[in-house]
Amino acid sequence: MDGEIKQGCDEWKPFIMMLAIDSAFAVVNILLKTVLEDGINHLVLITYRLLISAVFLAPIGYLWERSSRPKLTFRILCSLFFSAIVGASLTQYFFLLGIEYTSATFSCAFINIVPVLTFIMALPFRG
Repeated sequence: MDGEIKQGCDEWKPFIMMLAIDSAFAVVNILLKTVLEDGINHLVLITYRLLISAVFLAPIGYLWERSSRPKLTFRILCSLFFSAIVGASLTQYFFLLGIEYTSATFSCAFINIVPVLTFIMALPFRG
């Protein structure tokens, strides 16, 4: 009986995590919409978001990858810079620009299209 309950709980874990993550996305999108309606600049909001994530993730990345990471060369630094500009900053800017003109509900639904668009963009580049 105890094993059946544990197996049943294990089957529901992905569903519960999906609901938790979608709920967190909904709350964040509602808060973003509220902040943008109050008049905060998009670039200031993006800077805060990236700065807070860097403060939390940099020590984890430094300690976790300390022994296995390659040397930081100029080429790797340039690749990281352009990846951050295009992958994080520009994406967030367009997302915030879109959420300013639509609702938080629409942004929650539309974010699910990102993997499809990524796949379509990867096809011509043989990614």
